[in-house]
Amino acid sequence: MKAAAIVINHNGGEDLGRCLESLRQQTVPLGVLLVDCASTDSSRRWVEAPPPEVQVLALAENRGYTGGANAGLAALSEGVEVVGFFNPDCFPRPDFFAVCLELFRQRPEIGGIAPRLVREGEDVLDSCGQVLSPWVLMVQDRGYGAPAAGRFSFPEKVLAACGAGMVYRRQALERVRVLGEVFPSEFFAFWEDLDLGWRVSASGYHVLYEPRAVAVHRRGATAQKGKGRLLFRRPPPLAAGYLLNRWATLVRNLHPRDAWWRLPLLVAWDMAMVTALVVRKPAVLPHLRLLPKRLALAFRQRQLCRQRRLQEMLS
Repeated sequence: MKAAAIVINHNGGEDLGRCLESLRQQTVPLGVLLVDCASTDSSRRWVEAPPPEVQVLALAENRGYTGGANAGLAALSEGVEVVGFFNPDCFPRPDFFAVCLELFRQRPEIGGIAPRLVREGEDVLDSCGQVLSPWVLMVQDRGYGAPAAGRFSFPEKVLAACGAGMVYRRQALERVRVLGEVFPSEFFAFWEDLDLGWRVSASGYHVLYEPRAVAVHRRGATAQKGKGRLLFRRPPPLAAGYLLNRWATLVRNLHPRDAWWRLPLLVAWDMAMVTALVVRKPAVLPHLRLLPKRLALAFRQRQLCRQRRLQEMLS
């Protein structure tokens, strides 16, 4: 199977060089495409003089993770069957893609692979696949911040993979396009990984957590330094986008029978989140005014997804 890695970079600094080098050291043939979203920092040197066999797609503006990923997918040759998506602060082990390709070859029902992401030093887990919390439906990276030893040692089905480092069968990505896009470009960043995994899982494929596929992730590179939840340390547009993308993801994917009984709790939880965020970052408020437009678009996308599934069942 032919595989490619797409690295979405915006001011990734020195991390970008390490990420590209880790991808070049893979034990199986791998195409590497660097999509640069108008970087202005030291990472520009890899854009202007890329390492051997690394292709560069330089965008004139910062389209975020989703825009960069979509642009990268459009630039890949038709022969690529497996696609990995990486942040510049994610560094896969040399056998990472060998493990993923083996699984895709052996198990055609697998549409995506969630690797074992660990923090620097590999003693602490970062993400062992994503699920939703049972009551308020928040994204949970399994194992987040927990000691790595002895935890999540076996493959398991999960809802999605963390976007910092994830691998999908291209056929599964094509199956879940909405309005021509694999990633909703209006998301920019955050929740796009959970949304993608949810759509792939609903399309008949599985997303599998595989502990043998290991990568180091230096999480929080875009947040301000400090303690506390990352949401409160993001710039106002990104913090607001996190909430808007959450609501759009639920509208696009949540089944009505799972929504109605949770609705009072969801409303209370999200009002509390909005209040806490606005108190800490008043500049978030203007960005939240996009909510009606975003929800209307998400509802339209939901209808299109439902129509496609019905057509597939009848064909």
